[in-house]
Parts: sequence; C-alpha cells; structure tokens
Amino acid sequence: MSTKKNKISIYIYIVITIVGCVLACSSIIPNDYLKLVIVMGALGVGLYGIMRGLSTPSTTEETAIDEK
Repeated sequence: MSTKKNKISIYIYIVITIVGCVLACSSIIPNDYLKLVIVMGALGVGLYGIMRGLSTPSTTEETAIDEK
C-alpha cells in the first residue's frame, strides 16, 4: 500500500513540475516577476517532491534482498 501511495505522490509532483514548465513558456501570466515567483515555486516543490519520493527505499524489497 505504501508503494502505491508513493507512486501516486511522485506522479502528482511530476504534474506540478510540468505545470511549472508550461507556465514558464506561456503568456498566461503577463507580469514577468510574478511569473518567475510562481514558476520557481512550482519547480522547487515539484523537484523536491520527486527527489524525496524516489529516495525513500521500499522496505519489503530491501528486506527480501538482505535475507538472501
């Protein structure tokens, strides 16, 4: 169950990162400084979440490997 929840959270952070990239390349937000703050925030949160999600080891796989 925890690996499924971990995969879902990684996908959410990937979507946040993609939204940040789309906002950076589009003209939806006309103010450049506001766009910079929003895009940097989205990219920071997205990349941090992806790195955190990928760095947590799966306990069931590691214990099976360690027992062999």
